[in-house]
Amino acid sequence: MSGRSSSSRHWSVAARAWIYDATVARMTAGWYAAVLDRVPDRCRLLDIGIGTGGALLAHAACVQRKELLVTGIDVDGAYLDHCRRAVARHGLADRVRVYLESVYDHRGGPYDAAYFSGSFMLLPDPVAALHHVRTLLAPAARVYFTHTVERRRSRAVEVVKPVLRLLTTIDFGRVTYEDDFRRTLAAGGIDLEEHATLHQGRRRSAMLVSGRARPSDDETPSS
Repeated sequence: MSGRSSSSRHWSVAARAWIYDATVARMTAGWYAAVLDRVPDRCRLLDIGIGTGGALLAHAACVQRKELLVTGIDVDGAYLDHCRRAVARHGLADRVRVYLESVYDHRGGPYDAAYFSGSFMLLPDPVAALHHVRTLLAPAARVYFTHTVERRRSRAVEVVKPVLRLLTTIDFGRVTYEDDFRRTLAAGGIDLEEHATLHQGRRRSAMLVSGRARPSDDETPSS
């Protein structure tokens, strides 16, 4: 590979990471704050879709203070290269480890909590992802989700999201509606416990949802 090609590739990777941090990570840093506040000290946390790590590392002091052990996974190698360097700069290599793999292939654990930060509705089969994640969790583990929810059907937003992916290289996923989301959690074996509004907009809201994962061999909701 020529020096010019190598430099171009490096610039492209850096540009994608910068765009991600300037858009997604800036928005989701507040989401991470809400989740990290809820997980217990010394929690073993599976971060599904960690991206560049910017949103997590905005709370590096919290990770250290609570002695968290974070396993981050993502399917974008460029983002993870950026993430590994950022983790090292923050001195968190002993607390944050990242792996290039999908949630369906991950075999780590057991975890005390799992977190989907806007990544849940990006998945091709969210229900299958939940069934698999439940096999990785310790007893009494919680699963957390943060995402934006459209309060009413919007054809315009459904059209715009795929266009944004072409313009920014970032997959913003499918439009999420609350009823659809709740049905997906129930089908995936998650019993809803908390449903909090992080930000209220005119047409959409940023939500934090958490639930108890049923044991992987129990598909009957608890009373």
